[in-house]
Formats: sequence, C-alpha cells, structure tokens
Amino acid sequence: MPYGRGMGRLWLAVALLGAACSAGATRVDPPVADGGFDAGVADLGLHLDADGLDQGLDAGADDQGTSTDGGPTDDASTDAGVPGCWPGGATELEKYRGLLDCLRAPGTDEQKRVAITTFVAEVQSGGGFPIVTSSQAIFIYVRDPAYDQEDDGLTAEDYDPDRRVGPIRVAGDFNGWATTGLELREEVQAFLHGAFPLDVATSDRWRYKFIAKNPQGDDIWYSDPLSRRHDYDQNGRISIIRGGQGRGHLERIGPLQSAGISARSLEVWLPPGYDLSTDTYPVLYLHDGNNLYSRFQPRSAPTSWEADQVFEAELTAGNIAPFIAVGIPNSSARFDEYTQTTDTRTGSEVGGRAVDYANFLLTQVKPAVDGRLRTRPDRTSTGVLGSSLGGLVSYYLGLHHPEVYGCVAGLSSSFWWGDSLGNPTMIDDYQADPDLPTQAQRYYLDSGGGPGAGCPDSGADNYCITIVMRDLLVARGIDTFPDDPDVVPLTPAGVDIFHWWTPDAPHNESAWHERLARPLRLCFPAP
Repeated sequence: MPYGRGMGRLWLAVALLGAACSAGATRVDPPVADGGFDAGVADLGLHLDADGLDQGLDAGADDQGTSTDGGPTDDASTDAGVPGCWPGGATELEKYRGLLDCLRAPGTDEQKRVAITTFVAEVQSGGGFPIVTSSQAIFIYVRDPAYDQEDDGLTAEDYDPDRRVGPIRVAGDFNGWATTGLELREEVQAFLHGAFPLDVATSDRWRYKFIAKNPQGDDIWYSDPLSRRHDYDQNGRISIIRGGQGRGHLERIGPLQSAGISARSLEVWLPPGYDLSTDTYPVLYLHDGNNLYSRFQPRSAPTSWEADQVFEAELTAGNIAPFIAVGIPNSSARFDEYTQTTDTRTGSEVGGRAVDYANFLLTQVKPAVDGRLRTRPDRTSTGVLGSSLGGLVSYYLGLHHPEVYGCVAGLSSSFWWGDSLGNPTMIDDYQADPDLPTQAQRYYLDSGGGPGAGCPDSGADNYCITIVMRDLLVARGIDTFPDDPDVVPLTPAGVDIFHWWTPDAPHNESAWHERLARPLRLCFPAP
C-alpha cells in the first residue's frame, strides 16, 4: 500500500498481524529458539559490508533507528503497536526487527503481506526509508509494482519483473559505486532487505541506487522506490540516504488529495544542513511543482525552472535566509484548479475551481508539511509563488487567505483570466477587497515581453496586465518599493511591493529561472 492511501487498510493490517505473530512462534529461517520481537538479533543474518560478510545487526544502545531529518516523528511512531511484532511507540529499528521475527514465524502468505504493508506504511509516515541509525543504513526493497512506481521521466529504469532479477545490490558514494558487495536478502513476499555500516556524522549526502539484472544478465540501475530523500541528475532520479551540509535535497510527501482534487505527491526542497540541525524554517509553496527542479521529473515541461540551483546560489551569496520550498505538481485539471472563475480556452469554457485547490492546500498540503518538517507555520514565514496561471492562483490565495500567506509572488501572471466571458478578473477582486490595505502582506509581480502596440492590451508575457495590477496595489496604499531592486538586502525596511520587468523575456521556465531570485529576496530576506 503506497503511503497516504488511508488508514483503513492499516488497521486491517494490524488486526491480521495479531493473528500472524501473536504466538511468538519459532522462526523459520534461520532456526532458533522461541522468542518474541526482542529475540537475539545476531540471528538476523544481514549482508552488511562490501565483502559480503554475514554479520549481526548492531544492537548498541544508541542505535535507536531514528531518522536524520529531525522532524516531529523522528524517534518513535505514536501508533498502538502490533501484537507479537512491535509495541506501541517502537522505533523504526525495533519495527524492522519485529517485522523480520514475524516474517520468519509460521503464518500465511497473506498475513505476511499485510505485515510488510503495515511496516512500510508506518516507516513512510515517520522517518522514511532507508532507516538510518547511528552506525548504519537499512535498505528495503519490495519487488512489486505497487512499491516500484515511475519516479522520473526516463524509461531506462522503469519497473518490469524481468528487469528486477536478483541479486539486488546497493551501490553509492559509501562504497565507491561498486556493483558487487552489498546484496539485499530476500525474506518472503518479494521483501528484500540489507544493512550497511556507515558513519553518518562525517558524510555528506550519500547518494545511492539499486542494481538488478535483466534476463540477458545486464545490470539495471534504478533509484530506491521507497527512498524519501532524492535528487535528479543526467540519469534521472537518484536516491539519497540523508541530506548534507554542502547542498540541499528533495523529499517526497504524499500522495495527498482532497475533495475535487486528484492525488499527487509533493516535491519538497530542503536547504543545505537541514538533516544536520534542529533549526526551523519558513516555507514557500510553489505551483507547477513538476516543472521546478529537473526536466527528468515525472510530467515535467521540456525545460525546468532548475529552482534548486537558484535557491542554493542565493543562499551561498548570503542574499536570503534558509527556507523550505514545497513544489505542488499540477494535474490535467490545471486550468480549472488555478483559476478563480471561468473563461474560454481553445473554444471551451473552463476554470473556476481555485476554491477547491485552496482548500487542498489548507487542509492537506500545509498540515502535511508542518506535521513532518521543522517549519515556521505563521503567516509572516509563509509565502506562495507561481507563474502564469500559477501566479494568478497565488494572488487568489493571498487575497482569500491573508491569515496564511504573508508573501505573495506571481511571475508573468494571467491576471486577465475571466475577461473574455465578462467575469470578474483578479484585478476586479483586488479592487473590491476593503481589507487589502490592512493585510500587511508583501507582493511581488513581474513580466517579460513588453507593451507591443501599447497598453491596456495585455502585451507579450502579460506585460500590460501586470502593470495594471501594480498600479492598483499602489493606489490601495501598498507602495513601498525597494530603493534599488538590484541591491540586497532590500531597503527600506518596510518594502511591501516589488515589481520587475525583463524586456522581451519569453513566457517559459528558463525566463522564470532567471527572475526567481528576486521574489526570494522579498519573501525571505537574509537576517
């Protein structure tokens, strides 16, 4: 069961597990004396090191199976436990040991399948995979399409049972990307596992991939489908054991959904040093999240914002404070979700479901982010940003939920939406809001293009309509611009509006990449 599909099956799993494991029966492989979940761990027989030596799992007192992300659920789950497998409040390492005890005890295939389902769901909702202790990383792979779904835009590593022939191996920074050494052991139900000793205190990001064989005996490299931490390179998605000090990394949260909004997983960028600190961070929510970081993201545009490059360059330069970026992927209903009213598109009337999208962010996305990560959830530390229709819906969110979003940013925003049908545009909505001058929000807006034959027509890249929105905000008293938009930190202290124009810039991700640093400097100024 992929994480986030609901709690009903989880409780069913707990009930069935009681039948499978409550007797504490003799384990099947290897044969040992009867024992509960805390039976001798030296019998686990994990392949641990690059020489393929069988060693016992380190049971040192400090190996509590805690996650490295410092989030609210790091040390132990708050679940009620699974009788005969692990108790309530067990750490992820204890759950792992308990699962192996249950898988090696007599029981039906279905009971053991449910045990695996419960274990994966609980770890995914806690510290995530791989399980990292003070001295090792524990890798889990379930050879099943439900757990090995498409995770990038390339086909070279797509799941096919014929392309997942054992032995399944782990290669990464920690073993020089050797294709031999650490092999995952298969227990039951296509459940494979293994542990590798590593010094997490002195490492950086620890990238890795799994390696399988195809029927011809060729190596097939693929990212760990269960890994929460990841990045993208020229070969697509690459798994990361934990984030480092030198660079940020991505994490996956979800899938999430709400009424009228289809399920999707968030792509969250965490700043350098996140996993090595206990700091809290402001948060920026970005639309079209499938286009933000890499053209190899699933459903990415042909070019990407490469937003993480901008984030890290601005941090390195000392221009902004560290923050968390939450990419919310769009869907096939983008025109509906990102618009506040209906308009025509290719001859059809579409749009008007921004209220559903706003509810999704408020009831699912923001609680999930604040619940898992070390965020500053207050409005002064929360921003929202998008381009084109993403800029439009950002301004919609800022107008209707000023108690949530203190900084609102739109690049090349489609403020004209609704005009062709005579419906109120975002300009009209902002003009009609009596509370606008008292909301104490900060606004960023920009465009490329130019006026063309002249305004008030929209011009290229929404140039003219952006000028109209700027002038409206100024007329409503939001009129403190930066003294010099190219100098950081921005002055004076009370800057509440930032307008930028890059003449003739096109309407695409590459152009937005070039301008992305400017709203960051407004929303998250360096202290």
